[in-house]
Amino acid sequence: MTKNVTIKDIAREAGVSIALVSFVMNNRIEANGKKRYRVSESTKQKILEVAKRMNYRPSSAARMLRKGRTHVIGILLSDLANIFYGILAKEFERICYQNGYTVLFGSTEEDPERFDRLVQSFLEKDVEGFILVPCVGSGKTITQIIESGRPFVTIDRYHPDYHVPSVFIDNIGIMRKAVEALIQQGGQRLGLVSYDLRISTMIEREEGFRDIAGNDAPIYLVNSDNMERDAEKATEDILERKLDGIVTASNVISVSMIKALRKKGVKIQKDIHLVSFDFSNVYDLFSPAITYVQQPLPQIAQESAEYLFRLIDMKNRGEDISNIKENIILKASLI
Repeated sequence: MTKNVTIKDIAREAGVSIALVSFVMNNRIEANGKKRYRVSESTKQKILEVAKRMNYRPSSAARMLRKGRTHVIGILLSDLANIFYGILAKEFERICYQNGYTVLFGSTEEDPERFDRLVQSFLEKDVEGFILVPCVGSGKTITQIIESGRPFVTIDRYHPDYHVPSVFIDNIGIMRKAVEALIQQGGQRLGLVSYDLRISTMIEREEGFRDIAGNDAPIYLVNSDNMERDAEKATEDILERKLDGIVTASNVISVSMIKALRKKGVKIQKDIHLVSFDFSNVYDLFSPAITYVQQPLPQIAQESAEYLFRLIDMKNRGEDISNIKENIILKASLI
């Protein structure tokens, strides 16, 4: 097999240093349009002629270094096993591929230490930007991303301590509509089952629920690590209060509550009406089918990806992107 020619081989043949060959073959063009290194034209031509004669083929990594680009984006989602984030991941992969980017995915599991490790790993791989679902306790890591100069966009939620570019839905508005739909189905004594995570998404959905159901309506907070136990505990109180309408703040909570209610012999959509956030395959098993909030996932992916591409292009042109902190708030619908 023919041995791949390296810059070391070219340096030996041309009688120059490896560093000088590297300077010529991987010479970057900076944002100001100037070359990074100064090499005499005669030396440059000598090196290029030797490289051509030896049939040198630079690796893709070398080509990226020469351009100063990697065309890699890091995307950190909460839980890739959840169909909500699974659909988003598929959309992101499609959009990024169409725009010439490769994607590195990570699942944070709402763990700030895992979030930090993934960010550090992606930074080492020289990603050009991030799309993030920030978790509780991730503020220090977000500060590091800001300090690194990498453009990034948050989705699904925003971090309360950082005014950064974000794409998310109007959680308060759509929750109000969800509660109104529950009332139209016959629910009179209402409750909400939400996560104990104090993220913007849950806080806003709880606020929207209060706006329609009132401050006396109970809100049950469940923990993702103890979902089954907490769902059963919430169910006991729901039955004791004789509630007849429940809103759940996510599809994962919905499935756990359906299991807990059925275990108690509750006829869902008859004894207790249910409205949920986000899709689950089990909703159509009930009559009438469970109403749910459908978030515009393709649009969330498209808007946030295009936002990030724009920030990356601006940075590569040498423009200041530090003050760009626009929020894009999209509309969800009831299905």
